Amino acid sequence: MSKFFKCFLGFTLSLILAATIFAQTSYAYSDRPEYFDFGDTVISMNAGTTREVWFRSVYDYTYYVGDHTSSGTYVECTYKGGTENIVIHIGADETVKNVFFHFYVLDERVHTEDVHDCIEVYVQNIQTSYPSIQAPIAGGKTGSLSKNGNVAMLYNQNGTAMASFSLSLGNGNMASLGIKGIVNNGSNYFDVISGSANATPVISESDKQVMIANGYAGVCVNGVYKNWP
Repeated sequence: MSKFFKCFLGFTLSLILAATIFAQTSYAYSDRPEYFDFGDTVISMNAGTTREVWFRSVYDYTYYVGDHTSSGTYVECTYKGGTENIVIHIGADETVKNVFFHFYVLDERVHTEDVHDCIEVYVQNIQTSYPSIQAPIAGGKTGSLSKNGNVAMLYNQNGTAMASFSLSLGNGNMASLGIKGIVNNGSNYFDVISGSANATPVISESDKQVMIANGYAGVCVNGVYKNWP
């Protein structure tokens, strides 16, 4: 076999191998394949879940989330050009049914910030939350738990505020909060949803004693029971 033929054969095999690899990792599910490529561009997810999506960007990029209601709805990504598995998060308290994640080129090599494409998520199993619920209190009476922003306040039967709590992500950051109802795990717990599964209750010592006196041991966040700190 001549040297030329060996080189030609090696080059041809290299092209075939490269084409095979590219075919296995490129999806071209994008309106701008010269910039972006996605494993999926339209997906369905339950509220409170995550999903990995194969993603390629030729250049460095950024993203923003369209209409959404949960601080727990976001994307884990590198913002760097290349191939990666991004992680899409849909908050447990998300109420928007169609959430769009918009990806934009943000690279000094590209003299425009208008190049973009997106992933659309159909959000399913949206958890209903209420601004106020009835809440049994001491003495066989019925009060209420109401939400004001991200603070929940317990009122007595006369509408007088008794105690309040919120949820925290740590480092002074409040977590989103939605009221679902009351559940029992040996004691009563306020059943709430939040954009973060790691959210923990925050309450003053005096308010904690009021809650315990009225039969409430803590909160159940996204299905996880958490006692008052």
